[in-house]
Amino acid sequence: MAFKNNLLLCTPLECETMEEMQASMEKAKAEGADLVELCLDSMQFSHISEVENLIKQRTLPSIVSFRLKSSRTSGKGDCKFTCLQVLRLALELDVEFVEMDYEVASDIAMAEHVYKRADSKIIVSSYVNGGKPSTEKLGHLIACMQSTGADVIKLEINVDYITDLAPVFQMLTHCQVPLIAVAVGSRGLISQLLGPKFGGFLVYGSLEGKSVPGLPSLVSLKHVYRLEYMNADTKVFGVISNPVGHSKGPILHNPAFRHTGYNGIYVPMLVDDINEFFQTYTGTDFAGFSVGIPHKEAAVGCCDEVHPLAKVCKH
Repeated sequence: MAFKNNLLLCTPLECETMEEMQASMEKAKAEGADLVELCLDSMQFSHISEVENLIKQRTLPSIVSFRLKSSRTSGKGDCKFTCLQVLRLALELDVEFVEMDYEVASDIAMAEHVYKRADSKIIVSSYVNGGKPSTEKLGHLIACMQSTGADVIKLEINVDYITDLAPVFQMLTHCQVPLIAVAVGSRGLISQLLGPKFGGFLVYGSLEGKSVPGLPSLVSLKHVYRLEYMNADTKVFGVISNPVGHSKGPILHNPAFRHTGYNGIYVPMLVDDINEFFQTYTGTDFAGFSVGIPHKEAAVGCCDEVHPLAKVCKH
């Protein structure tokens, strides 16, 4: 299956049955996904032939994944055997992308199958947890993951604050192989919305009615943000607030940018510490912000100049 766009919109499908997987795939197709991730560790199956049927009947290009260490695989017996079985099958069937944990990709039991693959691209993934990631830590991890022969590197990063994403954007810009970066949780939303600006080639979006913290919906990606128009010169605007999910700013400003031909994007930013935010995102790429509750007064203290009217309003 061929791709139409340089930027790929992907929807992760976590379903318990083959029928649910197929129905969700059709929904993703209708909502504009370019490909889906079949998270097969979430699916109940009694025989590998069920997985084979699902792969052969797929209606969208796919990433086949099976996570060894997830809440979905706990209590499922010999997960590693099942994982290797599923991933080998995906390689034999020439699925567009086969995603495997770094631990699995480093296993000699998988190496021969990876080496002999035909057309499948290998995504090697790792979950990064434990405090703010540094560029040094991420760079070292990426180098180790590249040594497995990966075609694509994927990092899933647990971020506590929106400022933790700055090193991730640096990695997207400078990584020598294609990199997918997903920040887990609501503070990681801009990892998807701004990823293409910094070199990301794949963005995750959720199905309508199945929201996932940290992921925009497919519908918003297609009709509000239109990330296919984004490039390195795109200026970033946004609303700084906490909470921020209720903001209608993106629906108003993004179509206005496109209508006027302005190369900009307006995104919601869930910010805890506005001082740290402005100290972190200091580049000219970040061009302007609306400030909401509870940061309005603190924002005045971050300004070099304050309009007299704003001073009056503050008091």
